[in-house]
Amino acid sequence: MELAAAELLNWSGELSVGVESMDREHRELALAINELHEAVVIDNQQGLTGPLLRKVVEVTRAHFSSEESLMAANQYPGLALHVFKHQYLLEQLEALLARFNRGGFKLNEHTVIFLRDWFKTHIQKEDAQFAVWLNENGKR
Repeated sequence: MELAAAELLNWSGELSVGVESMDREHRELALAINELHEAVVIDNQQGLTGPLLRKVVEVTRAHFSSEESLMAANQYPGLALHVFKHQYLLEQLEALLARFNRGGFKLNEHTVIFLRDWFKTHIQKEDAQFAVWLNENGKR
C-alpha cells in the first residue's frame, strides 16, 4: 500500500482571482508544490525531489512571465512592485535549486511550507488586487 501526503496547497475558491489564465496557472503551481511536498514527506530522495523542485522553478518562472505580460499589456500601475516581488521569490527558488544541485542538501517540509505560504499570500493579495483592478477598469 502506497502512502500519500495530504495536499499542502488545496485549490479552492479562496485562491481564485477570477481571471481564467491566472487561475489555470495557479492551479498548475499548486499541483507542482503538492507533488514536491509529497516527495519530501514520503520519500526524500534526490532522484524524486530534484526534478520536482526544477518543475516548481520552471512553472513559477513561466507563470510570472505570463502574469507580468498580462499586466504590461493592460498598463497595470502596480507592475513594477509586482515584478520586484516575483524576482524576490525566483531568486530564492534558484538559490535553493543551486544548493540542491551542488549536493549535500535535502529539502525539508519547512521549505515546501514556505513556498505554499508565499504563493497563497501572493495570490490572495497581490494577484487578487490586480484582478480587481482589471475588472474595475474594464480590462481583460
